[in-house]
Amino acid sequence: MYEIRYSKTAERYFKKIKEKKFLTAYKTAIGKIAENPYIGIQKTGDLRGIYGVDVYK
Repeated sequence: MYEIRYSKTAERYFKKIKEKKFLTAYKTAIGKIAENPYIGIQKTGDLRGIYGVDVYK
């Protein structure tokens, strides 16, 4: 499992989120990425090699 460190910009962004369900969804997705960084859908084109995880409420 990888260590999660947030930038100051990310910390400010998370503080601004008012909806608890959305914040929980973000935290869950980040936790899953820490366990396995290759989950999600691999991007194509100029973003090749980057994986993305969709977050829904």
